[in-house]
Amino acid sequence: MLALTPADDTSPFIVTTPTNQSVENGRKFIRSHAMRGKNRKRPPPRPASWINGTYLGSESSLKENQLSVPARVGHEFSCIACPPELSPALLDIIWKFRRATSLPEFSLTSDRAKNSWLEPIVSDVACFHFTLFIAKTYQDFQIQGQKESSQSALIHFIKALGILQQRLASGEDEASICDSTILVIVGLITAAISLGDFDAASKHMKGLHQIVALRGGILAFRLNKKLQAKILRADLAVALSTGYKPLFLSDSISWGSYIAPKRRLFNSGVSTRDQNSVWDIKPFLSGLDERLRLTWDDLSEFTRAANIATQCKRTIDEDLYQEVMISIHYRLVNLCFDAGTMDEVIRLALLAFASNIFLQWCDVRTRYQNLTEYLRTALFLLNEGSDVIPAQIVLWLYIIGRISVLDEADQVWFRPALATVLQSMKLKSWDEVRLLLKSILWIDVLLDPPAKQMVTSTMAWDS
Repeated sequence: MLALTPADDTSPFIVTTPTNQSVENGRKFIRSHAMRGKNRKRPPPRPASWINGTYLGSESSLKENQLSVPARVGHEFSCIACPPELSPALLDIIWKFRRATSLPEFSLTSDRAKNSWLEPIVSDVACFHFTLFIAKTYQDFQIQGQKESSQSALIHFIKALGILQQRLASGEDEASICDSTILVIVGLITAAISLGDFDAASKHMKGLHQIVALRGGILAFRLNKKLQAKILRADLAVALSTGYKPLFLSDSISWGSYIAPKRRLFNSGVSTRDQNSVWDIKPFLSGLDERLRLTWDDLSEFTRAANIATQCKRTIDEDLYQEVMISIHYRLVNLCFDAGTMDEVIRLALLAFASNIFLQWCDVRTRYQNLTEYLRTALFLLNEGSDVIPAQIVLWLYIIGRISVLDEADQVWFRPALATVLQSMKLKSWDEVRLLLKSILWIDVLLDPPAKQMVTSTMAWDS
């Protein structure tokens, strides 16, 4: 089960006054408070790292290789020499971009983690110029509605690229393969994919793979899990955009369930009370390839935890969040089925669903070209009719596809197809549709708003 992190409890005080000096009552209260933690049900243990495999290094040996961090004195950045070009206006642009690229609501990071995001920017000149380039480009495209990057943004891009080229050409290992250099290359990959330059993204990815190899491979970053996750996210982004095989973690895939309890198969998002109102999808799931079904189980367990987290205002363990993201995507990307088969349609749909909740930011959307083209074709073929896939699954496929990959140009065939499915299932309201979607795979806070708008507009169009 995916672990949720509760908010800190407030420690109580025992107040003694001349009119209230009962030692016995105080003793009982202290004993009750001390036993509260022992009596509380312990959360399930965190599963072993999927990314780093069966690494058996002891906790003590890992700590020996870590530098101790002294207690903070003053502001987080009071001991860092900020670049002279970092004006308040530029810092404001950076923070706007940071908020736009924050994680979804069910995986909030702490203030300290947000502050640490700025540390490489103000301490490394290449990171500084690249961050200004990408932040200004975001401002140009998303806020001001321009179609090209401004000259001021391109100046920072040229500076960042020049510094990076000097490092790589100098042959100084410490500078050419350091963490900040890797961060800049990851940023170049992400920017190239966002701008549709997939050839450049592939070349940057190959260079990044060589640098990681010089550092000892991806497992060498196990003590810096955030950077490790950024590298793997870039690898997945290139794979989803180009169709190329990922360069990392593809040789020895673990196909078993990572977080789904073995006792729970074919998890359903609806309660027992409501199960009579939906079609049973267990026979359909049992017919899937076992590796695909086990990945479905993990996604089902994650969606359940994400919904609980948002409802209870808790956060999901961030390291485990990254592990789940990587394990699901690498399994799905490395699976291969014949085009048009039920397994291939579900694989593409699960990739679209997973990339929509894991590989997208709050206000910055990235379209992965290869995944988009293949899923669009698969959904268009569904429009011709399918007796193999249950209508409930077809409805989910259409809605996930529209949210993830389809655009306004697909409305010509998509809207009539969705209307036909809604009519065949005799669904007349968003609440009825939502109940069916939650019985499959669904995250309320992310998917409810776009899906509701889509369904209600289709029903109004068809009436």
